[in-house]
Amino acid sequence: MEAVDGAFASVPRSFTVTRPPSPTPSFRTDTFSVVNWNSELYNLMLPNADGTPRCSMSFLPAGRRTVSGYPSAHWTRHNGSSVSPLKPSRSLTIGMGILPRIWDALREGSPGKKGRRRPGLPAWRDAGTDLEYHSDGSVDYANMLPLDGEEGELIDDEACFIDVRAITGMDILSHLPLELSLELLSYLDLSSILACLRVSRAWHQLARDNSIWRVLFSHKEKDGWRIDLRRAHRLSTQSHSTASLLASRAMIPAPLEIKWYDLYRTRTELDRRWSNYPSAGLSADLSDDAIAGEKEVTKAWEPKVMRISGHGDSVYCLEFDSSRIVTGSRDRTIKVWSLKSGRCLATFSGHRGSVLCLKFDRDWDVADDMQTDDPMQPRKGFLVSGSSDCSVCVWDLYAHPREGDEPAISAEVKAVLRGHSGGVLDLRIDSRWIVSCSKDALIRVWDRETLDLRCTLRGHEGPVNAVGLQGNRVVSASGDGKMILWDVVSGERLRTFEGHDRGLACIEFKEDLIVSGSNDCKIKVWDANTGMCLRTLVGHDYLVRALTFDPRSGRLVSGSYDKTVKVWDLHSGKLVREFRGCHVSHIFDVKFDHCRIVSTSHDRKIVVLDFSEGLDTSLFV
Repeated sequence: MEAVDGAFASVPRSFTVTRPPSPTPSFRTDTFSVVNWNSELYNLMLPNADGTPRCSMSFLPAGRRTVSGYPSAHWTRHNGSSVSPLKPSRSLTIGMGILPRIWDALREGSPGKKGRRRPGLPAWRDAGTDLEYHSDGSVDYANMLPLDGEEGELIDDEACFIDVRAITGMDILSHLPLELSLELLSYLDLSSILACLRVSRAWHQLARDNSIWRVLFSHKEKDGWRIDLRRAHRLSTQSHSTASLLASRAMIPAPLEIKWYDLYRTRTELDRRWSNYPSAGLSADLSDDAIAGEKEVTKAWEPKVMRISGHGDSVYCLEFDSSRIVTGSRDRTIKVWSLKSGRCLATFSGHRGSVLCLKFDRDWDVADDMQTDDPMQPRKGFLVSGSSDCSVCVWDLYAHPREGDEPAISAEVKAVLRGHSGGVLDLRIDSRWIVSCSKDALIRVWDRETLDLRCTLRGHEGPVNAVGLQGNRVVSASGDGKMILWDVVSGERLRTFEGHDRGLACIEFKEDLIVSGSNDCKIKVWDANTGMCLRTLVGHDYLVRALTFDPRSGRLVSGSYDKTVKVWDLHSGKLVREFRGCHVSHIFDVKFDHCRIVSTSHDRKIVVLDFSEGLDTSLFV
């Protein structure tokens, strides 16, 4: 290897193009002698009148310059003085081989721009060029066109020096005002923000800003990521005394008072626990007598199991919100349970038969917190229940706040809706309607405000086992194997769905999707607008008794007489998780939210599968 510009190069000399090094002035010459000072030559090198340095060769007389950039013998003869020749440069001995290649390299541009001809620079061999090339290694640089600065110039000791700081990188983001920096980062996705966290301390501080993670969280709202700020107010007031509750009643935290980075991490971990790991088993045995070794085989995260007992017979139906579970049983009672501890908070009796279905307004006391002046005043809620006694009971629920404990629950029957001649099998409510279906093959629609019967829908040939409600549209599922979509206002039949091989047992209607479960062990997903079956989910061994889904997260949960609870991907139809051993008998109902799956069974048990153990999920809805 040979040295190039004073350093050993690993590239063969034949493939390198470098400029000749600037020679060291010889102190044998009068021109550079610090003793024999030439004041006339020094005056020529002084700055111009405007103060700018003389960076050109205009102070030299017309003539030739050597490649090294110092006056040649022609310059000394012009001044009439004889000086010793310059100390010869090693690069001058290269001869004719390297100089044409240097010139071609300047023409062609930088290595990143090969193939681009530098404008204004003729090829050294082109005809008509003004380049004067001499055998002694000198070139007439004074008459050459200047370089455009795109790739840099070959400079010598007389040229202007370039400040290296002018061409190095600059942290623009850290020099911008804080508001502009955060605005720029708000347009990045999660992977880019995570990369920014590792750039520097300044970038880490910007990327951890609360406003950035609030934006990232809002991007996931389409996937079902939502929070309720009223719950933050409720949690903060639970730790205060009664006197301070009134003062803080209207203090809902501002959005940026919430720690969005922690919320994002918590919700990501929560979703990860619901999902299955690659190569992990789909099925998990959660029974008490399951072999410990078999539990360890499944690598997916297993939820914490809580079993609640208290009913004297089969538990047919359930609903739950962020703090309570409400269940109806064959023992003719309705019970309210603490979702956190499993403790029974209240028991209601009003039906003369089995309680087959019920619905209530979720978190009614949280919504009412912001509308009352008395912090200890009972919060009023709404509940309806259907029974095998052919009646629909309308209840007034009350939550009585207590210091340092969960609110006490009470209820009283407001009205009894009669009209069905068979057991009431299912119910749906919204802000306007109460919809009930029965063994008598009828669907009845009641006005929620006045409790008057609005219309009766007829068309099924068997018991109507389930109904769904979305706006002014009702869908019904019957044991005759048909689903019918109705218009509540006009009472007309809009569409009939057929596709199941046997009778339907359950149905769910949200947005424009309808999901049905049948005695043929299949689950079907339908488009409510077109009536088309989008996909069929196969996996249960017996009747699919209950199901529910979230169209945003794409999560669907089903319970069956095969004693299993299954989690499906609604969009792909694939089975995600399966839980066996939760119950020892037929599963009658199942519900879920972002944290839990709750199921009831013929075995009189209520089972809660909690995916949020160790996580603060109090604000999620």
